[in-house]
Amino acid sequence: MPQEALGRRRMKICLLSRFFDLRNAGIGRYSLELRNALRSMGHQVATVSQDGGIPVPGESRKYFVYTAFEIAFKIPRGCDIYHACSPLEALHAPRPLTVFFHDLIPMFRLKETETGGLLRGFRRWFGSLYFRKVGRVAVAKAEALMSPSEQTKEELIRELGAENKITVVRHGIRPDLEPRQKKDDTFRVGSLSYLDPRKRIDLLIRAFLEADVEGELWIAGKGIDYPRLKALARGDPRIKFLGFVPDEELVDFYNSLDVFIFPTKIEGYGFPMVEAMACKKPVVTLSDAIIPKDIKDRTIVVDDLTRWLKDPDFSGIDLNDNYRFAKLHDWERCAEEHVKIFEEVLSGSRR
Repeated sequence: MPQEALGRRRMKICLLSRFFDLRNAGIGRYSLELRNALRSMGHQVATVSQDGGIPVPGESRKYFVYTAFEIAFKIPRGCDIYHACSPLEALHAPRPLTVFFHDLIPMFRLKETETGGLLRGFRRWFGSLYFRKVGRVAVAKAEALMSPSEQTKEELIRELGAENKITVVRHGIRPDLEPRQKKDDTFRVGSLSYLDPRKRIDLLIRAFLEADVEGELWIAGKGIDYPRLKALARGDPRIKFLGFVPDEELVDFYNSLDVFIFPTKIEGYGFPMVEAMACKKPVVTLSDAIIPKDIKDRTIVVDDLTRWLKDPDFSGIDLNDNYRFAKLHDWERCAEEHVKIFEEVLSGSRR
C-alpha cells in the first residue's frame, strides 16, 4: 500500500499494558494518555490489562503471572498492530509488534534502588533476570522500539543490541500546566513522586531540617516509604505530607512552590521535573543522580542539599527556555509519532 494511502488509514491497534490508569505511576499514565489520544485520532483501540486476572496474592506475583502466562489468553486477534506499553507485555504479543522501553532500571540497577532482607534480595535478583530475558525477547520480536530519552536509547543499544530499531519518542504532560502567580509569600520547597527508597525523599527531609529553613516543605505522593519518612519529619509543622495529588490540583501544587527538589537516585526520565518546568519553577537535583542529560542539564545540580537550602542560588537557570522545552512534551504529538512508527511498520519500511 502506498505510504500516502497508509497515512490516511484508520488502524485497529491493540495496546498491551499492566493498567490504563495511575496505579503503576508513569507507565500507567503513558498507557492511559496514549489510548485516549489514539482514539481521539479516530483509530480503533483494543486494550489488554491485568484487571480481572487470576487471583494471585502479592502485586509483584500478580504481574509476573499476568505477563508470563495470563496475557496470552487475553490478546485479541486480527489487529493491524500490537503495541506493548512496556517490554514485559511483549512476551506473548503477536506481530506486527512495537514496544516501548521506559527505562532499564529493573535490569541492571536494582541494587542501587532498594535495600532489604533476603526475600527482597531474591525478588530483586529474579525481577532483574526476568526483565533481562523478556527484554531480549521484546527486542528480537518487535519491528520497532521506542524510548523517552537518548539515555535509555543508548542503554538499549549497549545492553540489548537494539541499534537499528529504536526511536526516541517523548511522553506528554498535561497541557494546563502553566505558570501562575503565587498566592502567598511563604518560601516553599516541594517534591512529588512515588515514595520509595529510590526517590531519596529522606535526604530532602534531613536537609530541610538541618538547614532549619524558614518556610515549608511539601511532599506529594504515596508509597511504601511513607511511614519512615513521616517518622523522619518528627512532627515538624513545616513539613506537610500531601498524599496523592489529583490531576486537577497539579497546577496549583506546582505554582504554590518556590523551588521543586527531586532528590531521586535514578530515573528513566523524571516527568515531575518537566511538569515543574512547565510552571516555570526552578528544579534542583543531586550530582550523583542518574537522570537523562537533556533533563539534568536544565536543573540546579548540587552536591549538598543542606548547604544549598541554607543559601539558595538560582543563577544559571533559564526558566523561559525550560518552559519551552517542557511544552515539547505533548500527548497528541506523542501519539502522532507512535502512529508514524506504526505506519512505517505496516508499510514494511521498518523490517
